[in-house]
Amino acid sequence: MNHSSLNEAADAAHFINSLDRQRLVPLIERACGRGDDAVPRAREVLRRVCQAVVLPPQAVPADLVTMNSTVSLHAVDGSRTCELTLVYPEDSDPDELCCSIFSSVGAAVFGRRVGEEVHIDEAGFAGTRWVIAAIPFQPEAHGWHTM
Repeated sequence: MNHSSLNEAADAAHFINSLDRQRLVPLIERACGRGDDAVPRAREVLRRVCQAVVLPPQAVPADLVTMNSTVSLHAVDGSRTCELTLVYPEDSDPDELCCSIFSSVGAAVFGRRVGEEVHIDEAGFAGTRWVIAAIPFQPEAHGWHTM
């Protein structure tokens, strides 16, 4: 594999903060064990968690959506924007745009990077192509490695 192929492989890899992984796996197991409405999205998050390269919080790229990150989404056609914070289920507050990782929006943005297009199948988002335009706040980028 040549040098450019290695860079392309690294660019294509998905990453996860080791602390996020440690906290999410038991939440996913509980959600799946209860058989509630979150199961399809919990499985989607689990698939992404299992496929990701695990990094210590200090090594997480600043353009990666991690737990407690604030994400700026833009419609690809430029018609709409939205800013939300990705949170654990118990911290979900739709009025404050704090979206659970097990919501359609949360599952779509988790583990993605700035510039990636995401598909969101949820009222208010469906039917529009969205891109992660920015991450105005990411705990790891601010040195908050235990949040």
